Amino acid sequence: MLKILENKDIKMPETGYQVLSSEREEEVHFQFTPNVARNRWNHIEDLDTFFTRIYLYHQRHGFICLILQSTLDLLQVIFLLVFSLFLFYCIDYPVLFRDKPADSNRVINGTDKVRLSDVFLPASKCTSKFTIFTYLYMIPLLIFALFRLMKVFNVAYHYADIKAFYNVALRIPDKELQNFTWREIIHKVIEAQKEQNMCIHKLDLTELDIYQRILRTKNYLIALVNKSVLPTHFNIPFLGDVIYFSHGMKYNLNLLLFWGPWSPFENNWHLKPEYKQAGKRLELAQSMRKTISWIALINVLLSPVIFTWQLIYKLCDNAQMVKNEPSVLSIRMWSLYSKIYLRHFNELDHELSARLSRAYVPAAKYLQSFAAPVSVIIAKNTMFFTSAIMVPILALTVYDDSILSIEHMITILSGLSLLFFICRSLVDDDKEIVCQESLMTAILTEVHYLPDSWVGKAHTQQVSNQFSQIFPFKANYLFNELISPLVTPFILFFWLRPRSLEIVDFYRNYTAEVAGVGDVCAFSMMNLRKNGNPAWRSPGPSSPGTPTAKLPQVDQAEDGKVEMSLLSFSVRNPTWDPVDIEAKEFVDEIIAKTRQKYSSTNNSIINPVIF
Repeated sequence: MLKILENKDIKMPETGYQVLSSEREEEVHFQFTPNVARNRWNHIEDLDTFFTRIYLYHQRHGFICLILQSTLDLLQVIFLLVFSLFLFYCIDYPVLFRDKPADSNRVINGTDKVRLSDVFLPASKCTSKFTIFTYLYMIPLLIFALFRLMKVFNVAYHYADIKAFYNVALRIPDKELQNFTWREIIHKVIEAQKEQNMCIHKLDLTELDIYQRILRTKNYLIALVNKSVLPTHFNIPFLGDVIYFSHGMKYNLNLLLFWGPWSPFENNWHLKPEYKQAGKRLELAQSMRKTISWIALINVLLSPVIFTWQLIYKLCDNAQMVKNEPSVLSIRMWSLYSKIYLRHFNELDHELSARLSRAYVPAAKYLQSFAAPVSVIIAKNTMFFTSAIMVPILALTVYDDSILSIEHMITILSGLSLLFFICRSLVDDDKEIVCQESLMTAILTEVHYLPDSWVGKAHTQQVSNQFSQIFPFKANYLFNELISPLVTPFILFFWLRPRSLEIVDFYRNYTAEVAGVGDVCAFSMMNLRKNGNPAWRSPGPSSPGTPTAKLPQVDQAEDGKVEMSLLSFSVRNPTWDPVDIEAKEFVDEIIAKTRQKYSSTNNSIINPVIF
């Protein structure tokens, strides 16, 4: 199943740096000379945010793109606010639909055209229609727009410093940024630490130190899902076991567990001391239950506004695409839940995306391989009926296009076309006969985590239905996001709130304090002796024939996640050496076995991103 790997002895070329010096107050646009910026980035207090910005600066293509995107995000919010108010209050719909004349001096008949000036109301008439509900709708969006405006200034201020760091400390001009991979960037950051002394707690940084700071909260979230602490599976009558996890739910969880003033973290890198004390677990759980109740209530109050805004946003974002290509709704995509469930510890966004992209083709083929005779028969006959209705309408339109002026005629044609294309996407006349077990193996090779109950059952409809929940149609994904404002408050109150004590215990049991890094999720340390699963590895060379001591189940990550994360991180960072001896032996053993199996393969061409 594992196709590993790359030669771990490959060393990245070392880059020399000129010694620079400067005070931090001397900010951007200077011509730097040797000794101008030596201490500019000395002792950065919040390294989590600093390293995250370095990563985002690289992934989002530099300063100009970041500023442009944040500005356009602000304009989107302003546009949606103004446009939604315009649609509700500034259009005279009776005149638009010709239910009444535009004015008393002009009679509308079948040949007269309705002018825009007749339909659009002046601003004074628009605002006169505003009610208390209008202002209740506007206030949250105006606050959101204000936050977006602050974000623009925040991005401009802070990323100017990141731009200077790239240009000066890493010696990478913006025009050359895309020529460097993230692996090269991270090695330059490690070298820059020796000159800039960004972290005063450790002289030498490692790749793991930087990854753990960037992914601190995401590692906790992965572990919360891995240990089934968060509610993601729901038993719905008539539907059975349903997986539900939306962006709205994720945002609320981040607010509760990581960002908010009531979260367990006192700052970005340390838990509040009381969360490490077993004697305060009941008190903390009670406080968390109250907090979740208030957050759920706020979600209920804001749900009409969020739902309306989200509906308008999704329509603006997808309507034209669906109109031109309705079959886009039947395209498969990885769900938000799958992007957490399938993610390794210490795996960045672009690394996860690369893995899931490689798994896309076998995953799509697997679900397409399941014939649905009833659906196909219904779809084929529906296509026949829609075509039979559309043909005479189109033929009459060629003869006289005035038929399109009949009430709802264009709506009927659009609806029939959409229905035809959706049915067409469900009919695969050239269905390829494939081995579903082989496809599931190909999927597992890339995603690495699938339920044990699926083993040997890939050909069953039950497994197909379960897999389709983590790899749904885009239409399903859009529907789940649309109903999120209505569903999320109930999940928070009825499912998350009762698990407050489990969450408090989770933070106490699975937090490790690392010098120079702070409090991190214990599983992200990838320590096999403390959190590994012995069933996933053979006895190491140091103790041949002796089985590894079995850890308590509560200390183990599920599904061999620690072992797979360790292998993945080692492959992506071949110059990194695990501190844990058992982990190092495990990685070396897997690499040795892989090289032996693929002895004919040149190590220099083995793809290092197979994970």
